[in-house]
Amino acid sequence: MTSRIDALSEKTPLRYYLHQSRKALWSQRVALLFILLFAITFGLHRFGMIQTPVAMKLFGVSIVGALIAVGLGLTSLITIWREGHTGAGKAVAGVLLAALMLAVPLWSLPNLLSLPRIHEVTTDLDRPPAFDKLAVVRSGEGVNPAAYQKTESPLQLKAYPDIVPLPVSRPMADAYSAVREAVKNLEWNVVAEQPPGAGRSGMIEAVDRSMIFGFTDDVVIRVSGAGREARVDVRSSSRHGEHDLGRNAERVRELFTEVKTRLTDIEKNETMEKAVTLREQRMQKALNAKERKRKAQPKTELAAKPVPAQASGVVQSSIAPSDLEQARLGRGPSRSEAQAAQGPNRQQRRAERNRSLRRFWEQLGE
Repeated sequence: MTSRIDALSEKTPLRYYLHQSRKALWSQRVALLFILLFAITFGLHRFGMIQTPVAMKLFGVSIVGALIAVGLGLTSLITIWREGHTGAGKAVAGVLLAALMLAVPLWSLPNLLSLPRIHEVTTDLDRPPAFDKLAVVRSGEGVNPAAYQKTESPLQLKAYPDIVPLPVSRPMADAYSAVREAVKNLEWNVVAEQPPGAGRSGMIEAVDRSMIFGFTDDVVIRVSGAGREARVDVRSSSRHGEHDLGRNAERVRELFTEVKTRLTDIEKNETMEKAVTLREQRMQKALNAKERKRKAQPKTELAAKPVPAQASGVVQSSIAPSDLEQARLGRGPSRSEAQAAQGPNRQQRRAERNRSLRRFWEQLGE
């Protein structure tokens, strides 16, 4: 009998069966399942195919599933280390996939723990700007109310002391224009706007969506003031959720920074316009002075022109009327007129020279 068993063992080799860890296998499966759920939920919510309350619940389920996958993976790794089972690669893959999905909420964990549990902020705690058109959509289950919650005021004062009204040393129309340009540059969707008027404040209602997940936040801006002084008040509120993770306060800071930039641009443009206007006025004054000088120049030259004298040094006492007229016109006699006037004088001088020569020869002959 023993020899028969030895003979069978020689013909059939011994086989060793390794046990695979089922926890490692399920860790990988669970991680893949919930990371796929997370990705599908993200895409559907980002493109507006599912509502935010539903998406937030699905995100929560995905996070719980990722925690389960991490737990299964770590447990299976311990078992594999102790008992020598296979499946370590699947356990590591499950832990890494789940950790990758958990990195998103872990990134917001510091704000979640350090910042107060509020969903909106405002620069005017006593009389916050009120939603008008957006109040219609801020109703129903899972949506934060449109009315301001006074119980959040102390928490806001403690966490965000810098969220205060923005004073503007310009007319209310200029402040409203700067706010309107700032909202446009921030790419918020303007739902309603009311320009300021006589005894009426300017109002702007807009909607902003977070860049990654597409969560919706509502903003209302009020521009009030009188004369050359204005004031800008803002209320930013999350439409869903009880904790805004500091996003609303950051939105108010971004708006005020953009408004200050627009006001600075307006002041620069006005300064340039004043400089150009002043330069044009100076150039016009210089041109006018030059024109007046040109018109006064002929009269000055006429007054400074000397009176002509005879070659003998005796000043003529009588001037012909035609010469006076020509002097008034600012020009002398023509060349032909001068030659005609000099003709008799030449003949007289020639006759005198002839008489003088004749006397000289007569005296010499005597």
